[in-house]
Parts: sequence; structure tokens; C-alpha cells
Amino acid sequence: MQISVFTIMTGDRKKRLAILAPLKEWGGIERKMLILCREFVAAGIDVEFLLTRGGRVPYPSQFPSEVRIVDLGSRGKLDALPKLIRHLRQSRPDALLTAKDHAAKVGVLASRLGRLSVPVYVKVTNTLSQTLRRPAKRYSARWLYRRAARVIAISNGVREDLIQEFGMRPDLVEVIYNPMFTPDFPERAAQPVDHPWLQAGQPPVFMGAGRLTTQKDFVTLVDAFADLRSRRECRLIILGEGTEREAILRRAADLGVSDDVDLPGYIQDPIPWMARAGVFVLSSRYEGLGNVLVEAMAVGTQVVSTDCPSGPREILEGGRFGKLVPVGDARALAQGMAGALDQPMAKPDLIAGAERFRSATIAGQYLSLMRLID
Repeated sequence: MQISVFTIMTGDRKKRLAILAPLKEWGGIERKMLILCREFVAAGIDVEFLLTRGGRVPYPSQFPSEVRIVDLGSRGKLDALPKLIRHLRQSRPDALLTAKDHAAKVGVLASRLGRLSVPVYVKVTNTLSQTLRRPAKRYSARWLYRRAARVIAISNGVREDLIQEFGMRPDLVEVIYNPMFTPDFPERAAQPVDHPWLQAGQPPVFMGAGRLTTQKDFVTLVDAFADLRSRRECRLIILGEGTEREAILRRAADLGVSDDVDLPGYIQDPIPWMARAGVFVLSSRYEGLGNVLVEAMAVGTQVVSTDCPSGPREILEGGRFGKLVPVGDARALAQGMAGALDQPMAKPDLIAGAERFRSATIAGQYLSLMRLID
């Protein structure tokens, strides 16, 4: 979709979008919001970013200066509600986009209790039946989300979960993928990486990336790697930080593969690392979409994934662009990893498979849904 700045003017005023999100300075959701803000600004939208509950500006050194930052100074839902209502009455945006459960509920409540005319669009970034475990949170999501103007699911799997588990009307939930494939990918992929295992002439490297949590199941990835390592020379790099770091390292030590497993920590830009990997592996128990698979495909790297809910099957088109294996099955994962090395797909085909996730196209879908462009 081509976005024309001439279609978003109301009289002499640009269309205004407020984004409410309690984000950190870095992370997967944070990078997607950064990308969306860049594309919205490029499309001529007047954007303001509302921080709540101690939220931070994502990737502050890269965040577009055209976006106004407003810190509501709130600590919780009850504290945020009157502050958000007061701000929206003053700024009068044409739409409010929320990210994460806290912001979604505050945004919908503010619109209802404040009797505001601002339509609220709720972006759901994960499989809620997996992430909202407490009954009170599930009940409030079931009651509040259906009162949004629209709910934006990042995959068809997330959409089906919202319909089946939270009683959402099918016509209320729209699927818009994450904006993963940005124009700067070739330049970023070409940046040097000083890790010794990623230099020319080294054994093939398998790579995983994400928060080191039980959701990502990197322990099973280590098990699969150890199985492979017993038969061929290879290495494993897992990018990210989290509570499971020590468990992952212990498993590598127990299996005798510590010398061939490296956890370099959080990497601000994983794209040049992915571009130099032999195979990228997603070992998750569940996902909202599986963004890292798209990133790896966009730089032409072979991919293997668990067939977890939700997203990988959609991204890989049922196995067309990479092997799908059962969740938690180390032997099947090892076989998929070996197959990706031994029978690789052509890089242009992988890159073409990532085209659906072009950032400008995705941003256009958001703006059209929120009626900020014709």
C-alpha cells in the first residue's frame, strides 16, 4: 500500500494518533512500536507517545524526534485513568492505539468513563490464553477488549485464541502482522560482527534469539544441539538475556557441549548476527507471531521452528519456507536443524517469503483500519 500524505489531512490539520504503551527501552514489542512510529511519521501522521506505569521510550537513540513524548506519570490503572482522560480531552487525537494488556484496559476504560469520542484500537501481541493466567486478568480482558473500536491480532492464531478463549466477535478482531522487514535490512545485515565463530571458514552456527525465559524453551534447543554436535562439528549461539540463563548454561555443561555454546547477552541489533548464522532456530513453547523468524528469512538465513501457537506456521506457510517440528521434541528439532544445513533453500526465496512483513505495507494497514488514511 502506498501511503500518500495528501490523504491524511483534515482541513489544515494532520491526522493525530496517540499511542499508549508501558514499554521498556528495548525488546521485541518495543522495536515493533519504534518501526511503526517511524512509518506513521513518514506517512505524515502527527504522533504522540504516551508513557504509563514507569514506561520508557523504546530505543531512545533511534526514536523519531517528530514524535511527542508525554509521560503521564502514572503508577497503576487507577492512577492512570484520570490522567489519560484529562490528556485525551486536551490533545483530542483521532485515534488511540494501545500495546500490552495494561495499556489496553486503561485506554478502553478512559474512553468509556471519560465519555470520549476517541476510538481505541487494542494491539494484542501474544496468545492471551497463555500470557493472562490469573482469572481476574482474563475476565477483565474478556469484558474490556470487546469494547474497543477494533482489536488488532498479530497473527491468525492470536485471533482465533481471542475468539475461542475470550469470546471476541470475529468481526471485531483484525489480523495485521508485525512490521518486521524494514528498508535498512541490507545495510544492517552487512555490518561487521566481531564474534570469532561468525567469521569465514568456521563451522556452521545455529542461532536462537529472544528473552531467556521458559516460553522460549532454549533448554530444548541445547538438547537438540547436543544431539547434532555428537555427529557433526557445529556451534550454537543464543542471543538475549533473562532468568533462564543459568539453566541453559547448566544444561550445556551437563551435556558436555559448553565449549560450543555461547550466550553473548543482549545484542541491540541482531540482524548482522542472523545474516551470518547457518540456521536460525525458534524453539518456543508459544508465540504471538515469531518475529525473529521473519527477520532471519529477510536476510536469507535458513530457519527451523517449533509448530507452536501462534505464528510460525503462518510465517513459514505450513513448512514451505522452513521445517516445523513438535514443541518440546529435541530429537525432531535436531533433525530439522540438520536438514536445514544439508538441504538449504535459496536465499532469494527466503527473502521473498518475508515480503508480506514490509514495514510500510503493515503501517498502511494500521492507518487504514484506524481511518487515518482513505
